[in-house]
Amino acid sequence: MRIALIGDIHANLPALEAVLDHAAGAGAEAIWNIGDFVGYHAFPDEVVQRIRRETSVSVVGNYDLKVLRVPEKQEKWRKEKVPEKWLAFAWAYEHLFAESRDYLASLPRELRFEVTGKRLLLVHGSPESIDEHLLPDTPEERLRELAQLAAADLVICGHSHQPFVREVDGVLFINTGSVGRPDDGDPRACYALLDLNIGNAPFVTHHRLEYDVQRAIDALRANGLPEDFVRMAQQGKSLAAIQQPTEEALLAAAKNLAERCSYDAEHSAQVARLALRLFDALQPLHHLGAHARHLLHLAGLLHDIGWVEGGRRHHKASLRLIMDAAEIPFTPEERLIVGSVARYHRKALPAKEHEHYMALPREARHVVDVLAACLRCADGLDCTHYNIVHDVSATVTGGKITLNCTVNGPAEAERQDALVKGDLLIQVFARKLVVTCTPR
Repeated sequence: MRIALIGDIHANLPALEAVLDHAAGAGAEAIWNIGDFVGYHAFPDEVVQRIRRETSVSVVGNYDLKVLRVPEKQEKWRKEKVPEKWLAFAWAYEHLFAESRDYLASLPRELRFEVTGKRLLLVHGSPESIDEHLLPDTPEERLRELAQLAAADLVICGHSHQPFVREVDGVLFINTGSVGRPDDGDPRACYALLDLNIGNAPFVTHHRLEYDVQRAIDALRANGLPEDFVRMAQQGKSLAAIQQPTEEALLAAAKNLAERCSYDAEHSAQVARLALRLFDALQPLHHLGAHARHLLHLAGLLHDIGWVEGGRRHHKASLRLIMDAAEIPFTPEERLIVGSVARYHRKALPAKEHEHYMALPREARHVVDVLAACLRCADGLDCTHYNIVHDVSATVTGGKITLNCTVNGPAEAERQDALVKGDLLIQVFARKLVVTCTPR
């Protein structure tokens, strides 16, 4: 049996038509859809109606659910969301007929069935959360946790717009990629074909297809939708990527805020530098990339700006000032991450009781944990504000992390404070911590 796996159409009817034509020509006997019918493109109702005609096997996407909540959330979202994001939600809702809204509201968040002796789970995000992004580089440990939750032989998902096939503990994870709104820099439509035959292992192929992009762009412009949506279609990038300011612009904006708060520039630069050194040294453990590293740099520069309101609870003041700093062009998630990392440079560790922390999706909370662990240790290594630590590296052996510091003078206070503030690092990496200091 050959099945077309589609999803993340996001109201792009020309892309959907190209995928359905290709799937029919490839002999697909069924179409399974992982949701996110609507949003950003100009054909929301047409996409819903076409999918209803083509298949009865669909789950709802997180974006679909948000669009359905527009009437109850419009006042809040109009104030809080990036204008283009709010417009995408509202426009999609207004251009869905009531019948299509009811159809989306009726869809389940997951479907389970058995085909050729294989247990299948169809979800939008992950077996645990509709909002979780599963990526080609999602840690194997996380996939192993999800494999246990799934109780299935195959997990078919989307949401991240990143196509992949990965097997962990005998469970095959298949991300369909995005039909209508690719985020990986390839603007072509993407979907997967799954072959399930008794006695044979499942076989998956992903396909990237050219489609009538100009028709999609013309419809966007004819409906007065933002030119950023056009660029998304042309470049195969997310809205955040299209609107993303350069790293230099973010750093300049962060430094301007820090200067207005009369920050200790030398101490902040030292802490940021040491935190980045720790991030690089521990990369084989956390596997985070360049973007997370950049957010750590920003958090290091801003971690002490709360001192402008006094030393008591200055870490909480830093969070609030970062959250309120509209002049720094963060995305909402970046703002929460940087603010949270700055807040956790001292005192309490990340906890479920902290609203700013729990407002982040699971993978972003992991980023906060790792970055805050690096920042806390780095802050401890400059507890005297005397720039005594010249450099720091890390050695990981078995169940132990050793921070190796080269120092310009007596550094026992720095060593002790790094051990104390290494509590989050110990928790995140589940290893003991040792700090050594060697004169230059």
